Amino acid sequence: MKKFYLLILMSALVSLVNAQTEYEYDFNNLSIGDLDGQDSWATILHTTGPSDFIVDYAIGSTASHDGTLAVWYNASGASFGRTATRKATSNFDFDLTQSDIIDLEIDMHRNYWGMFFGAGFDADGDGIIAPGLSTEPDDGGIYVNIAAQNPANNKVVLPNGDVVSFTAENTGWCRYKMTLDFTANDGEGAVALFYDPDITGEWIAIAEVQGVNMGLTPGSGDKQDRMVWDGIFFHGSGGTTGFDNILIREAESSGQPQYIDFSAIPNKLTTDPSFELDATATSQLPVEFEVTEGPATVDGNILTLTGDTGLVSVKAIQPGDDVWAPAPEVYQSFHVYDATMYSADLTVRRPADGTNVYIADLSPIILVASSYIEHPDVLHILSVEYTVSNESGNLYEKSWGTGYYTKEWTPPDFGTYTLTVTTTTTGGMISTSTSTFEVTNDISDMTVQAFDQVHISTSTQTSVTQDFVFPSFVGSFDDIMLYLDVTCPAGGCDPWDRVGNMEVRGPTGEWVEILRYITPYGVPCDHTIDVTDYASLLQGLVEMRFSIGTDAQGFIVDVSFDFQEGTPEYKYSWVDVIWRGTFPFGDYANLQPMDTIIWNYAPEAEGSKLKIINTGHGWGDLNTGNAAEFYDATHKIKVNNDSYDQHLWVVCNPNPDGCQPQNGTWYYNRAGWCPGSISYVYDYDLTSYVNLADVNLVYEFFPDYMDYCHPNNPDCVTRVTCANCQAGFNPHLIISGNLVTYSNNLYIQTGEEERNHFGLQAYPNPTNNFLFLSSFRSNVAINADVMILNALGQEVERFSWDGKTRMIDVTEYGEGYYFIRVSSGSDVETIRFIVK
Repeated sequence: MKKFYLLILMSALVSLVNAQTEYEYDFNNLSIGDLDGQDSWATILHTTGPSDFIVDYAIGSTASHDGTLAVWYNASGASFGRTATRKATSNFDFDLTQSDIIDLEIDMHRNYWGMFFGAGFDADGDGIIAPGLSTEPDDGGIYVNIAAQNPANNKVVLPNGDVVSFTAENTGWCRYKMTLDFTANDGEGAVALFYDPDITGEWIAIAEVQGVNMGLTPGSGDKQDRMVWDGIFFHGSGGTTGFDNILIREAESSGQPQYIDFSAIPNKLTTDPSFELDATATSQLPVEFEVTEGPATVDGNILTLTGDTGLVSVKAIQPGDDVWAPAPEVYQSFHVYDATMYSADLTVRRPADGTNVYIADLSPIILVASSYIEHPDVLHILSVEYTVSNESGNLYEKSWGTGYYTKEWTPPDFGTYTLTVTTTTTGGMISTSTSTFEVTNDISDMTVQAFDQVHISTSTQTSVTQDFVFPSFVGSFDDIMLYLDVTCPAGGCDPWDRVGNMEVRGPTGEWVEILRYITPYGVPCDHTIDVTDYASLLQGLVEMRFSIGTDAQGFIVDVSFDFQEGTPEYKYSWVDVIWRGTFPFGDYANLQPMDTIIWNYAPEAEGSKLKIINTGHGWGDLNTGNAAEFYDATHKIKVNNDSYDQHLWVVCNPNPDGCQPQNGTWYYNRAGWCPGSISYVYDYDLTSYVNLADVNLVYEFFPDYMDYCHPNNPDCVTRVTCANCQAGFNPHLIISGNLVTYSNNLYIQTGEEERNHFGLQAYPNPTNNFLFLSSFRSNVAINADVMILNALGQEVERFSWDGKTRMIDVTEYGEGYYFIRVSSGSDVETIRFIVK
């Protein structure tokens, strides 16, 4: 359908196209500056925040997608927010009460805290429609809420307050369309939601919101009666929320409404066979397909690739009949790739090239490589092989499912060695990387410079990731200290206390938080922390990430490590992340949100320590007890039948790191942290449990706290028990739990049994007729997908597998080598076999 854009005069475009009337508003005739009061727009502070919506071409480095004026909300903060309302006028003369079907479209730029857009009722006639605002309790209607911080919380909010969650995710600018059919469900109405992530004009149906009953109550005269709806509204909650190009389309119904559910199409290889398209209409009428772009043809519902690369776009159509109105057209797109055009990005990480391996005696070390390939949904790393100075022994890796691979190796003597790592990928492409290193027992103190005067700010980067070269070692250093130097850039430091952290990517490829840092109020500070427990992470070519949640000029960060020569109690250690995330505190619907962990130590384990970082956040009159930042609570760490206290409270004056004086309220005590300090680390000795099976680890939140001003609390009533039950920024705890295990033997085995999650066995190998696939892990439940690929990475056969012995007929395969790739969730294992 043709779409018109206003370029000079900001007026509503009214055009009759197939009995449809369109009204569009693009903000281009407004003046740069505050939105409130311009051309009948009214805005209201929804929670807190220092500014109005701004009309401009860009906010910082973020610009409108079409180069014209847009509306922005840039006041960033967890409880910041503003709502704008527009009612009909002569130059935007829409009517939400007359047409059987109305489309609402808008371009929205996703931000961190979220935004929404919809249409509804100004109950008190004050010119504002602000759902959830305590001063506007009867306002409302229907709106789409994009919860950018956690896209799993995206939802359409219905007039009766019910929500329909959906999982479509996009970044940056995206166009959304709500189709409202007021004739459906005997007047209760139905809503369908579509989105266009690239703003190309091709709508993708959001499966969870297709023909959902709106629950309208015609004649009630409230927000559930669309005959009183009198405006549109949008809301921004901080940090480059953007809005543009609002379109309201009024249409007459030409039959019963229907919608198409068109399943997403995964990306493909040029060599993939024809496949069926999957789409159904709610009318049960047959769906037709059309390839609108790209290297493919369609016959009925069978799509065939031409063998070329490119983007394929497919349109699903249901034109209707005498009973059913035409369904809105929906699209699905996918990419087609040539496997021979891509090879792996391969890096030897441990030992790093040109470094030493420090060991007092010849002991096993871990070899580490990282390898990635573009488009991992269709292109795979089939094998990784290690050779140390021409001695490979067919050494296959342990894959951690993260792009990291490890292998155990014991140096036969002191001296210089060359490690060569080779990967084979889909399409038979080969990549090789080498590292030359020296194994030595000449050990002395050393310093490693990591982040060197890195500026973290909104104008540069709020998170920086870099590689740093560390020594590799076994039992050579008994003390490792980290020094953090935080200074101010030109113009001064960020004036607020911001949450930051430093993470290290260990040999498994998992990010481990080794420190959490709360910035000072606008001043520089120096800090020191003992990180000896993380010795297993600080070796080789190490990926590190430092982040600060600043939205201002930020800070300059410098990090270095001092390694002190000495013999530690244990030669080896290993770190496992068992808890990591942000968890609600005092949420009536989820008072104990932490998972119970059942842990089994390796037989070689001799000692263990649980290291926990926990900081409380959220505060104010809308949080019971000013929680969680200013709430003094004692949580419990339970290990089997034993219980350990975690008193989450830190005295901030004097500052734990000596960072004083500061600006602001730095001197108030807080839950697990203080401004201008590295957050307190709680250590628990678990050595007594290492010989036990099925060790239960439980993190129990203080059971006597509940947030009575929380939307999940059934006793919370806005303006009665609490000023605003929907205000957000509820109490929460940010928790990292790292389990460190110690041994004098390298206990992370990288032999066949340990490296192979599925316990794969394929025999006879080589073969010329039948191959048997089995698992030696009879006690492990397997529910996996098996793909057999040839040497070029082309799929030969695919099936589901439960781990029981399965016979595979290979008589038609042809001579050569093949790969069996078994995957389930994040676990992926690949083995090779040969057909003679």
